[in-house]
Amino acid sequence: MRKIIFIFAIFMATTSTPVQAATQGSCPKYEAAFKKYGLPVKEFSMISYRESRCNPRSVSAIRASTGKPDVGLVQISGSWATVTRTICHVSYQQVVKALTKVDCNLKVAAYLYKNGGLGHWKATSGK
Repeated sequence: MRKIIFIFAIFMATTSTPVQAATQGSCPKYEAAFKKYGLPVKEFSMISYRESRCNPRSVSAIRASTGKPDVGLVQISGSWATVTRTICHVSYQQVVKALTKVDCNLKVAAYLYKNGGLGHWKATSGK
């Protein structure tokens, strides 16, 4: 038993970003990309953690309200297909796949942020 605990302790001490992100509730790996696209770094780092646990390939279940999934690092709604097609230069059939790419996801996020702020991500706790 002590050997298992020791191995686990070594693993925890040597593991990089994912464990750090989990402890901090943020996604430091993507902070330079948030800055690149003009997104508030601290806020989008926390949003990315909350929405996808820092996983750019995250795809939610299909939402009853839109009939589309939420996709990617900051969970862009698939209902933003027209915006995504225009910004990322993809066909309608490629929207979900395109949103799993960090650059496309954050380009769309930057558009949404400039046209509605953090409200697109329900940045408040709902109070």
